[in-house]
Amino acid sequence: MERKKIDVEAKILDKLLGRINVLQSAGEKKDVVSGIISELYGATAKDSFMQSQALSELSNEDERERFLDGFFQYGLIEELLHDPDTEDIIINSLHPIYIHHTYRGLIKTDKQFQSQRELDVFIKKLVVFSGRSSLKKLNNLELANIQGRVNIALSPFGPQITITKIKENPLSIIELIRKGTMNCEMAALLWLYIEGMSIRPANLLILGAPGAGKTTLLNALLAFIPEKERLVIIEDTLELSTLSQDSWSRLESEEDVTLADLVKNSLRMRPERIVVGEVRGEEAQDLMTAMNIGKYCMGTIHASAAREAIIRLQNEPMNIPETLVNLIDVFITLVKFHVKNEVFRTVYEIAETAGLEQKKVLLSTVWKHDYEKRAFIEQSPTSVFRDKIARASGMSVIDVIKELSMRSEIIKILDHKDISKMDDVAQFFHLYNKNSTEALASLDLTREEISKSVERKS
Repeated sequence: MERKKIDVEAKILDKLLGRINVLQSAGEKKDVVSGIISELYGATAKDSFMQSQALSELSNEDERERFLDGFFQYGLIEELLHDPDTEDIIINSLHPIYIHHTYRGLIKTDKQFQSQRELDVFIKKLVVFSGRSSLKKLNNLELANIQGRVNIALSPFGPQITITKIKENPLSIIELIRKGTMNCEMAALLWLYIEGMSIRPANLLILGAPGAGKTTLLNALLAFIPEKERLVIIEDTLELSTLSQDSWSRLESEEDVTLADLVKNSLRMRPERIVVGEVRGEEAQDLMTAMNIGKYCMGTIHASAAREAIIRLQNEPMNIPETLVNLIDVFITLVKFHVKNEVFRTVYEIAETAGLEQKKVLLSTVWKHDYEKRAFIEQSPTSVFRDKIARASGMSVIDVIKELSMRSEIIKILDHKDISKMDDVAQFFHLYNKNSTEALASLDLTREEISKSVERKS
């Protein structure tokens, strides 16, 4: 970046601190910056900076518009941000920039900042555009203009920056099936868990290591939640998509407001459901309390297996008693595999809690991924949660099994008809919840036709 342009941007950013936020439109932000440019240009000529050619050029309307378009971009990494296969961007001071690629893993790029001044201005952009007014030793920010989150750690070896992108068009459950993350039968089971036939949804935790796809799956599952239900989403940094649901509230923790504070407060917001982006501390206790009083909850947790997740929940800093851990109905484990130069993610296990025995939470594995066969193997049909649905609804167990089979067939039809985008998929699931006959009619089908199809295949 040219030295003059760097100086101009730095001066504007200094004036911009605390004057914009992530909720403002692009037009509103441009107006604020344009006003600052006018302030600087009209300042006294005693300031040598004000006389710089770079700033003077911005008095021309066309030049100012071009400058504003570039000002709200991220320069050196702009191309990486717009690559759909870039998941993370890693900047370690002035060293070469690395990325995590969706299919190739960690890759060294040919890009790097050429001077500390250029890097400092870039960091200032990250801070200012996120609506913050200062830089601390450790910083967690929203990535403005492009969905994502930023972590900045100030180190003796220079700033260490990790930018994690959030897909602008989050993957739907159909797209995850196409990527091999699960099969249609598993997706139908997740549909039953989340929607709960509007009677008894599941309390559910998604497990996995960093980068395993926990947030991606959680995002996809939100499409199953009926439109009429009030949801409160609680995160450290905003990552989840709300599918434009006006009744859903989103809360973000800050230095003086913890996740635990927000979970406690959410109980006063009349939610049917509470979603915590990542459970890792004292907020787990409040989440269990919410489950205990009849709220349905979802979230993610770092763990490699259901039993490991239970051990984490029962120990510091969460300290959940066994009787309350048992309130979680389902654990879904995701695993990221590296095979040669390829990376793929899969649902490794779906396990239901099955009560307590000698103060130990029992687990019933429903599905498991066989790595050698590259296949999903049904360990045992869902029974624990199926029976909960049957008791709550007054339906017979057979009827619940039939509904599950029908839903599996419907998901196959959605895939076949290429109804795969998140908005379209969510719209169908919402309609099915309100009126299944009308939803199937939108696919030119009836329940009888799908039922016969299921019978032929069984």
